[in-house]
Amino acid sequence: MITIGIVDDHGIVLQGVSNMFAPKKEFSVRFAINNLTEAGKALEEEQPQVLFLDINIKGDDGLDALKIYKKKYPAMKVIMLTSFEETALVKTAIRNGADGYLLKDASEQDFLAAIDTVLKGEQYIQKSMQDLMLKEAMGQKKDNSYIPKLTRREKEILQLIIDEKTTQEIADTLFLSVSTVETHRMNLISKLGVKNVAGLVKLTLERGLLKD
Repeated sequence: MITIGIVDDHGIVLQGVSNMFAPKKEFSVRFAINNLTEAGKALEEEQPQVLFLDINIKGDDGLDALKIYKKKYPAMKVIMLTSFEETALVKTAIRNGADGYLLKDASEQDFLAAIDTVLKGEQYIQKSMQDLMLKEAMGQKKDNSYIPKLTRREKEILQLIIDEKTTQEIADTLFLSVSTVETHRMNLISKLGVKNVAGLVKLTLERGLLKD
């Protein structure tokens, strides 16, 4: 029997995915939870073979949770769920350890294929997203409308980076160590899908990331 966990802040998604597996005897849904706090507690008790994880969940960042879960429970397969058709998200998810990537409106066949693929130790990316990535690679760019949630500390550091403060100045201002500031900066670069600090500044100004 294949055990399943679902973490998503939309009740209709939790119900829909749960109902999909309910009549299938080869699957057992162990939990369907709408927040990361409860999900963390559930995972401490039991790790399902496959976890479906929402990317953007009640103001929290599922991509950050993904990184934590994969470090703590490396044997558990994690398939990200999202409504956003954004290739940057796919790349970040894979970088953070995702085993699969599905849109929430995926068909039952897609869900079953994703489970079968990841349990074989392979990565699964929904075909529509593969097609989008191919188009982008061929120069047909798509605007990235999704920006992951930033923590208060990340926003503080980002503002100081925009103000052209050095790492040491940022550390002194926020009473942090230089290594902690460097870690936050690298996390921001990874989270926002840019290559360097220049890209970070450009994206911040273009998207108004520091506006309330």
